[in-house]
Amino acid sequence: MRHVLMVDTAGRVVLGALDAAVRVEVGEGPLSATSDAGVGSRLSTVVETAVWSPRGQWTAWSVGPGASERAVDPLGSQHEVRIHHEGANSTDVLVSVIDAFYLSPSPCGRYLSHLSQGPFGLELGCSDVHSGDLTIIERGQPLFWSWAPDSSRLAVHVGERVLLVPVTGGAEPEVITEAAGGFVTPRWRTDGSVLYAEVDGRIMSWGSDGTAMAVTDRPTVGRFAIDPSDRWLTTVEVPGLGEEVAVVVTDLATGERTTVCDGAVAGFFWSPDGRRLAVLASTSGGEVRWLVHDGDRTVALEPFLPSALWVRKVLPFFEQYDQSHSVWSADSTLLVAPGLDDRGENRAIVQSPEDPSLTSHLPDAVLAWWAE
Repeated sequence: MRHVLMVDTAGRVVLGALDAAVRVEVGEGPLSATSDAGVGSRLSTVVETAVWSPRGQWTAWSVGPGASERAVDPLGSQHEVRIHHEGANSTDVLVSVIDAFYLSPSPCGRYLSHLSQGPFGLELGCSDVHSGDLTIIERGQPLFWSWAPDSSRLAVHVGERVLLVPVTGGAEPEVITEAAGGFVTPRWRTDGSVLYAEVDGRIMSWGSDGTAMAVTDRPTVGRFAIDPSDRWLTTVEVPGLGEEVAVVVTDLATGERTTVCDGAVAGFFWSPDGRRLAVLASTSGGEVRWLVHDGDRTVALEPFLPSALWVRKVLPFFEQYDQSHSVWSADSTLLVAPGLDDRGENRAIVQSPEDPSLTSHLPDAVLAWWAE
């Protein structure tokens, strides 16, 4: 049974089943560990973001005080990160007094990295989900990162630098560039190399031998994604005078280029099997639609109105979320997005490139991703 991890309008994290009318609040029941706010704080807090671990061992979410509690406690001492262990069916407070607005699990599931506003600006922390040990990885702005495939290091873009930082300490961070471009997420590849964007928009690949080389020979805006096989690179190319920007897929093995679409896009996401690229394109009236490209053709799905929270907090950073949250189902057949129905009510909107006319709704979701 396929499930969708959602944050609902009441500020709770829930699992919805696509194949049945089942809806379960994650971590329902008393906490097995508490912050200074006490067990009762669970009833007066709202979920701000949530994530499902890659292997399904746990679900984590960040909470903050509700509106009435925020008026009494403006400093937000009720902020914390909670984790529900699926096997033990227990819920713990992993980190107390931290306002984490983005969560990213390690590939192995042992660690949870989190981004929050600290006393000295943005702060990237990493917590061991078993011991609760917290390590501050880096501080600064902008701040983006990518997990190494073996979970031992993070490629961190902070300011204009990209660093390789050990998760548990013991070695100095390695600087691989001091000319990183804009608000762009690095990407660790399965072969141990790291992709990142330079200030001039070139997409670079840093190798384990310490050398870097350009993987694109066309001007880009610096935004990119790569498929799970590390062969197909998606970029947004800067056009000639009077032309629109274009989403282009480059075969890194042959150099062959394919233009998927022109015009404004809000993000692009490779399917888990690497066979399809989903581009979220802007249409009219604030609507968006998925354009799904499989190498031979592009299928346009039905347009929809996206949720305001998704547009404001997720899509501007889609490359970062693409490494931690999935809009694709595990079998690469379905897409999910938080949006509005015809009555303006929040929904998780599920669509299939195999049947473009079919749209399913899961009610009451302001954020939604697959959890399988």
